[in-house]
Amino acid sequence: MSSPPGSDISRLVSIIKAAADNIESFYKSDPKKPSVPSLDDTEPHPLDDGVYPLEVKHSLQMLEGACAQLCTNLARPNHTMLNIFEPACLGVVLRARVADVLLDKPAGVPVAEISKHCGVESRKLSRVLRTLCSNHIFREVSNNVFANNRLSIQLVSSTPMWSLGVHSVDEPNGRAALYLADTLLDSEWGASYAAEHSPFNRATGYPHPLYMFFEGVPPKGAEQGARFAKGMVGWNEAADAGAIVTGYPWDKLPPGSIVNDLGGGWGHIAMQLYKQYSNLILKLQDLPERIQQAQKDVWPKECPEAVADGKIEFKAVDLSMETPIPNCDVYLVKSIGRHNMTSDLALKILSNTRNVMTPTSRILINEYTIQSTARVPNNEAKFNQAPLPLLPNFGAGRIRPHYLDMAMLTQLNSEERTLEDYIQLAESSGLRLVKVWDLGEAGLLELAPA
Repeated sequence: MSSPPGSDISRLVSIIKAAADNIESFYKSDPKKPSVPSLDDTEPHPLDDGVYPLEVKHSLQMLEGACAQLCTNLARPNHTMLNIFEPACLGVVLRARVADVLLDKPAGVPVAEISKHCGVESRKLSRVLRTLCSNHIFREVSNNVFANNRLSIQLVSSTPMWSLGVHSVDEPNGRAALYLADTLLDSEWGASYAAEHSPFNRATGYPHPLYMFFEGVPPKGAEQGARFAKGMVGWNEAADAGAIVTGYPWDKLPPGSIVNDLGGGWGHIAMQLYKQYSNLILKLQDLPERIQQAQKDVWPKECPEAVADGKIEFKAVDLSMETPIPNCDVYLVKSIGRHNMTSDLALKILSNTRNVMTPTSRILINEYTIQSTARVPNNEAKFNQAPLPLLPNFGAGRIRPHYLDMAMLTQLNSEERTLEDYIQLAESSGLRLVKVWDLGEAGLLELAPA
């Protein structure tokens, strides 16, 4: 029997406080060094080599369990799922579509029946599900009877999160991660930044960059590429990609201001901007096949009034070779920091855009920006730093940019950029940094003509 959610929160906080107090008292009772060790210590604490008393072990278990459960209770479910994708157990339930079997069965389903539907031996499946239940994914209603919960419902196969999960744990990406060390230690590939020298290439023997594989070279890659594209919808939803719509002062722009969404696919952000700020004129530019999809399929279905009102213009562009529509007030740029985007190509795109800007135009780069874990004086910081004793980049609280950086290294031999990287790109393109807008996860860099 579950308790009301509100009471759970205060109970968890109390458990965390009591457990932390118990562990702190244990450290302070040591006669040789009566203090809690700092994370900065490199010398062992006298208690590090000893066997913790049972009550201290229990306190640590309660502390770890309560912290994880508190975060899980308070965060959106897709936020939590994005943080805890792991290959073994989730790979089983995703590919076996266990959440689908449990759909609309709140009383739960015996594992033997689940086994019949998904083809995994029941005793082994029970072990997998119980491991996930311990991490609050699925719910064990009674012994070996399992049901969906707030997290596992994200794994139903019709959701973008299912596609993202399978992409994360399935080949070629899951196997590629195992080859990261081999690739980095290789005398030739380790120093290379060529897109075809990634752990993905080493793991699969595929001689070209991953994005070519996803584009259907060979054909089997096209299916995974389509799944990846749907998975990125799940990522963007969980990572609050739409925060750009509310995190930037669009309402302060003069009526009739022109916003050009460059490389925005079918225009997810542009559509949100239209619905919230009807005084903006929108342009959507991307590769021809994406613009064709947006113009013929997506916008007429999802936002026909924008098309009818003439508030949206579609124009294909290859940003690596062509300049965008000139004289726009804002150029919104995504994906200039990763995937197959080398520094030379990013520089070319920014330079081409700079060439068509007016003196008052702005470029907004909406990207993850890697932040150092080294603290600087607040008056020198360009980011909001987390308060002490947290790491200034919020540590595990903002771990996803670093996970994504490792994914780029593993899959494409590329990287997420630091703010210093972006400033260097901007200055080389005749631009200057105006402001860093903190959107909570992905940031927004505002650039103006230098």
